[in-house]
Amino acid sequence: MVPLLAHPVEGLLVRGFRTSRVFAWIGVGAVAAGVLVSVPAPAAAASTLPWASCGEAGLDAGGFQCATLTVPKDRKNPKDGTIKLAVIRHPSTGTPEQRIGSLVLNPGGPGGAGTEVVEPIWAALPDEIKARFDLVSWDPRGVGQSTPALKGCDAPWPDRPDTGPVNWAKVATAFQKTLAKANADCQAKNADLVPFMGTNENVEDLDRLRAALGDEKLTFWGISYGTRIGYLYALKHPERTRAIILDGSIDPAGTTLGFADGGSASDQAFGVFAQLYPKAAAAIQLSLAKLNTKTVPLPNGTELTRWDVIDFVYNAIAQERVYAPIADQVAGLLYAAVFGKGAQQAAAAEAAVGVFARQPNANAGGVFSVVNCLDYPGRPGLQQAISAINTQRRYGPVNGATTTTSFVLGCSGLSMKPDPVPLIGGQGPDVPLLILGATRDGSTPQMWTARMSRAFPQSRTVTYAGGLHGTWVASNGDCVNSVANTYVTTLALPATDLACPNSYQPPSN
Repeated sequence: MVPLLAHPVEGLLVRGFRTSRVFAWIGVGAVAAGVLVSVPAPAAAASTLPWASCGEAGLDAGGFQCATLTVPKDRKNPKDGTIKLAVIRHPSTGTPEQRIGSLVLNPGGPGGAGTEVVEPIWAALPDEIKARFDLVSWDPRGVGQSTPALKGCDAPWPDRPDTGPVNWAKVATAFQKTLAKANADCQAKNADLVPFMGTNENVEDLDRLRAALGDEKLTFWGISYGTRIGYLYALKHPERTRAIILDGSIDPAGTTLGFADGGSASDQAFGVFAQLYPKAAAAIQLSLAKLNTKTVPLPNGTELTRWDVIDFVYNAIAQERVYAPIADQVAGLLYAAVFGKGAQQAAAAEAAVGVFARQPNANAGGVFSVVNCLDYPGRPGLQQAISAINTQRRYGPVNGATTTTSFVLGCSGLSMKPDPVPLIGGQGPDVPLLILGATRDGSTPQMWTARMSRAFPQSRTVTYAGGLHGTWVASNGDCVNSVANTYVTTLALPATDLACPNSYQPPSN
């Protein structure tokens, strides 16, 4: 579920449904023979979008083009104003005969700005995909460069004690009040926009984008929250669906309280990191154990707490790209800041100021809460929330309670009328999709991928062994990538669901 965040560690970029932050993709694709070969998309008409310079030197030099798509603010009342969506693309590199059409991407969130992720994702795509597709993305309504965009809506973190035992019922009770005020302020400042930011509106925007691109049918890649957009598009517009990849699925039968199932996901993903980098994981765990009893003064007058470390490391761990920087830099720096002496400790403490700088809470408030609370009408009571928090704390003893607190109380203070999305509680339509997931996905748990698979019985599912959130081109091996490459180019799906081994390889020095 995403705005772009560059972390101080080697320009680290991280993302996920949970963190609403975008990672820099890495990986390579490979061609593989498929079965059930079908016909590629019909020849596309010319795009009607006014493509022009993006006004940014790096994007312009890289061959990217930008445009604006004007859409009705209210799909039910098209005359009631408009919203301008920022759109970006990189044209395909192949010949006109090779080109199939547009591959439209939503990177997640809710809150992910597509204009901020196309550049690294284009760089990571295999040449065969670049030759056949324009890569296109957009900033959904209320997000990024689209106008109007949500303003003044940063959400607070739960107020957790720096050291000692945590009474999560007390934390949740206080956070509900704090977030309610922040959300009410956000809604008041953006009263004309908030009611029209739900996924039902985003799906119709996507269909208008498809038409403006000149594509008769949609080829779509939805990651994290983008899978909600993707599955709803397949439900509402099956006749206009060419190929849809759902990568790191949300629950197609989701509820606000059901978000709690993802609360402990980052703890599960950290276990994969710990298997690959046991010494670094031990350094982090020892440091956290010490920070449970004391904080570390920093030279800027603040203190390093356990939550600074947890909120950074555990909200990034859903991406294999962060493993090496965390193992090679963060773990040692943290250990030196906590246990070091003299000049070594002072240098580590100074570096920690930048590395562990507090970021906004992207798991609650703002676009994340507005969209989710429009999509799902249920509002769990405080006692239901506390029960879910305690459950996820048992499953994820490090980060489970914090994430769940932000998830299940996210609608506090929002009073707009919901615009519920259609749910699929069992077997849904016979639309063939490709569903990608991971066994210990650090943001959206594997059970949600399984439910998405049941929702589309003609789909095929590829499950990667690891904690990765979003697996196409982000996983290094050919197993996931070859299936996805073949599917979008030929519409061929595997004969059966597939399991892919972990393919992570530490970068060579």
